[in-house]
Amino acid sequence: MFSIKKLGEIGSLYSSYCERILFSQGNHQVLVVTLKKIMPPSSGELWGHHLMPSQVMVDCLMPNGVLIQLMVNRDETLERIKAQLWAEARNYPLCHKLGDQGSYIFVSITQDAESEEFYDETRRLCDLRLFMPVLKVVEPIGNREEKIINYEIGMTIGIPTSDFDDMKDLEVMTFRRTALDMCRNALEQRQITSKQSAALYAYPPDLESHVDLPPHLKKKLEKNEGNVVCCVWIVSDDGNRNKFSVRVEHMARPIDVISEVIRRRGRLMDITKQQVEGLIESYRSTYALKVCGCDEFLLAENPISQYRYVRECIALEKIPQFMLLTKESIYATLPECYFQMPSYSQRGHQLLLDINNQPTISLWEINAAIRIKINCATYVNVKEAGKIYVKAGIYHGTEALCEAQVTKEVESNNPRWNEWLEFLNMMDIPRSARLCLSICSVNRRRNRKVTFALAWGNLQLFDFNDRLLNEKVSLNLWPMPQGMDELLNPIGIPGSNPDEKETACLEIEFDRFAFPVVHPQEYEYEELAHFLTTKERRSHLLETPTMRQKDEETIREVVQRDPLAEISYQEKETLWKQREFCMSLPQSLPKLLQAMRWNDRENVAQMYMLLKKWPILEPEVVLELLDCSFPDPHVRSFAVRCLEQKLTDEKLQRYLLQLVQALKFEPYLDNTITRFLLKKALMNQKIGQSFFWHLKSEMHQPAIRTRFGLVLEAFCRGLGPYLKVLTRQVEALDKLTKLTDALKMDVRNDHIEQMKHLHLQLQQPDYHEALRNFLSPLNNSNRLGDLSAADCKVMKSAKRPLKLVWQNADPMADIYFLSFKFFFKNGDDLRQDMLTLQLLRVMDSLWKEEGLDLRLIPYGCLSTGKELGLIECVRDALTIMDIQSKTISGAIQINSSNLHRWIKDNNKEKYEQAIETFTRSCAGYCVATFILGIGDRHSENIMCTRDGQVFHIDFGHFLNHKKKKFGINRERVPFVLTEDFVRVIVRGSDKTSKHELFREFNRLCLEAYLVLRKHAHLLINLLTMMLSCGIPELQSLDDISYVRKTLAVEETEEEAAKYFNSQLQSAHDGQWSTKVDWVFHFVKNLSK
Repeated sequence: MFSIKKLGEIGSLYSSYCERILFSQGNHQVLVVTLKKIMPPSSGELWGHHLMPSQVMVDCLMPNGVLIQLMVNRDETLERIKAQLWAEARNYPLCHKLGDQGSYIFVSITQDAESEEFYDETRRLCDLRLFMPVLKVVEPIGNREEKIINYEIGMTIGIPTSDFDDMKDLEVMTFRRTALDMCRNALEQRQITSKQSAALYAYPPDLESHVDLPPHLKKKLEKNEGNVVCCVWIVSDDGNRNKFSVRVEHMARPIDVISEVIRRRGRLMDITKQQVEGLIESYRSTYALKVCGCDEFLLAENPISQYRYVRECIALEKIPQFMLLTKESIYATLPECYFQMPSYSQRGHQLLLDINNQPTISLWEINAAIRIKINCATYVNVKEAGKIYVKAGIYHGTEALCEAQVTKEVESNNPRWNEWLEFLNMMDIPRSARLCLSICSVNRRRNRKVTFALAWGNLQLFDFNDRLLNEKVSLNLWPMPQGMDELLNPIGIPGSNPDEKETACLEIEFDRFAFPVVHPQEYEYEELAHFLTTKERRSHLLETPTMRQKDEETIREVVQRDPLAEISYQEKETLWKQREFCMSLPQSLPKLLQAMRWNDRENVAQMYMLLKKWPILEPEVVLELLDCSFPDPHVRSFAVRCLEQKLTDEKLQRYLLQLVQALKFEPYLDNTITRFLLKKALMNQKIGQSFFWHLKSEMHQPAIRTRFGLVLEAFCRGLGPYLKVLTRQVEALDKLTKLTDALKMDVRNDHIEQMKHLHLQLQQPDYHEALRNFLSPLNNSNRLGDLSAADCKVMKSAKRPLKLVWQNADPMADIYFLSFKFFFKNGDDLRQDMLTLQLLRVMDSLWKEEGLDLRLIPYGCLSTGKELGLIECVRDALTIMDIQSKTISGAIQINSSNLHRWIKDNNKEKYEQAIETFTRSCAGYCVATFILGIGDRHSENIMCTRDGQVFHIDFGHFLNHKKKKFGINRERVPFVLTEDFVRVIVRGSDKTSKHELFREFNRLCLEAYLVLRKHAHLLINLLTMMLSCGIPELQSLDDISYVRKTLAVEETEEEAAKYFNSQLQSAHDGQWSTKVDWVFHFVKNLSK
């Protein structure tokens, strides 16, 4: 038993984080501790420690008022701690006051300064992220099941759901409520038809978008007369395997393959042909095919050649390997799904009804200019003495709707303006209009006036409920983005900066009216458009056929321009005048939207009517409508309608990175693209996992933390029991983060010591448990089994990445891959790598659709958090440096034959195939790295597989941001094409540049270049949509202009071909500079 004196000592010990300590004397000794919210979050296992000590003294505050101290192992579970605690409590007074231990839970303060209830008692002490080793034992209050789900969601998305509960914003409450219906409907839809629909969610078919085979694969099948040979394994309960090889047409369906297997097996039985056919009819629908070695099933009755796995086998001339399973055995692995309706499901509903029942005024009833009053500002951080003023503008996307206004200049120490600024007529304000503000500083330097913005903020003029803002607003501003010269930031996120303590705050005021002002309804726009259409018919009678033909030629020319090309005022006038003709060129819609005047309600009304009858667009065109330039809800709804009809799951995964970024350009939380993505993610587990990680990886950014957090919360509620899949991945990566933090901070900089620490930690029970038997975050078809700790290593680079090896948990792993290898990085921003690899994947798809297989290896890469992520390790590959370094002459770039000799030695029986593979892959990467301006290309970030497939890694520099030394550009060639590579292409011949095989290589490169040039609009759009991501080398349209240059978008095809050939010649002629750079890189590595 502790004395009052002892309790006082404990109070003194914890006074740094206790607000008060109250002792109640008498029959009971009670310690009451109230913890302050004073600490920022930490990623360690305990505050101030990346890893806990092996044993920790834990203070346990019992419900009977007694404090008990326990020495506990760091990896002890809460269940065992509680059992130990109850055993120890028998030695203390008031033990009889305690109920059964199952009636209590532990509560503590985490490193996020949150009080957390721990319902899951299988969790280990080291995984609780405690601020201090203090556990309070309490009786649980409220809905236990809901609290468990809330806890799991909070832990998975990285923000407690109680943070959302505390938000009183009506838009937040409304979105959370409406999102519940979306999620419940999706979950019920997965279950409502049959077990097959549930299986299609858990194991979605990996299908290509087009049924028809591309030309290069048709050619591969010619020698088999269009047939595919499949190997199907039947594994008995005791593990015995039987193999059946069947030949089917490439357009055959999985059920046809199963029928052939039953027929082959029937021939081994003593039954008649008629009986065999009877067996086929009875049983073929009860079986399914699974790809050997991974969780990929052929559950959809599409042609087998439409499955990506089969196409890869055809391309590599391999036999597809399948396992035959009963569908019932697949269904048995699926958990029961149910939807838990949270208690906030009705929150804010009545308040919204009350608001909507109030009388209102239509915006079109007010014929006056909109005014904003700038009152004052606080906490303005000015580095130099001078005056400040406020600049304000009203924007629609990136377009200013009127001239920006400025206040008078005042002193910065206590800025007050009390000044009204007047803008455009209220009747012409579009629905997505945004007020953009900034506080600007004015200084004089060398008799020159210098103005720059100190902070910015944006507000939507209409709230989510169509009401015009009409009250006083205190807007916490954001610091200006690095490198931004403009005084306003119209594409910035609307709303207040959540960091209220460290930011400038601007107080503004809007005009008040007798009733709330609402944006006009759709029928009002229809009436206006109908009136204008009748009026315009008369003016078109004056137009001659010659005039119309000239306009149409202008429009065709404008539509061909890339998305960043300028459109003149006259061209805009022509586009708008001939908008009905534009409908015959559906891809002209983005240009037409740029041509219209969003500050003219007549233009807007006519555009809305056009959208209702506009033809459905291809997804590649629609992407442009979802960027920051087009915030109008009607435009974005049309774009989503096109995606719903045209976007396959395969293309959705291809462009998902950009579609997630499109969420940032939505003015409000509830919108069509959010609903579309949520539904798709909840109907396909593969898409859902990628969707989750793309959102989760940006949760550290304050500007989008609430928006992405709310979407993630809704998504997680719709997962049901599948939430555990993501929770396991998050737990595993959290363990690896803490481990790498400890390696960098707590272990001395000695590779042997770090390897010892790594293997010691991986043997700990908590690490062993967390890092086994979960689905790969990179590809959830791959189940990671036990971690092969002996094969894991700490790499020698500065950020201490880990090379990790997992066993393949699939029973047929020996036919697929026995293990999976990844690099885990902590300290490197992988978003640029992820974007580059996505663009390579898109290029690969575009080439294949044209019949060009250039054998790229866009390996897996996933950013999982701030400077955190996973990279797939490509099998059987070495860096060019490792290959060259087999001889000193090769290492110092004198002997250029090492690479060719290595490929030849590894492919004695398939030499010609290996050389063709090298040639094609080299051509692909030459063109891709040239177009994307990928820099820092040295012999350690170019690799080659043993079968001759060359590929690039580590994309830290792109868009021509080349690496420099002492201000001098180290890389002087447009892309890497050294003598080593050419020697392989010409099969070891000394006559390299004049060889016919090298000329054939040049023709292949040019063909690949021209294919991508046809899709320049898509590549530019994909980069433009990523501007909001904050990638250091993709900050502005100027960065993307490099791709416009390399694709020669303003030239004819003939001129572009000539330009590329000159660049190819320059790369070959300038290879000496690459070799010199590689020599220095080799010498530098020798010194490590």
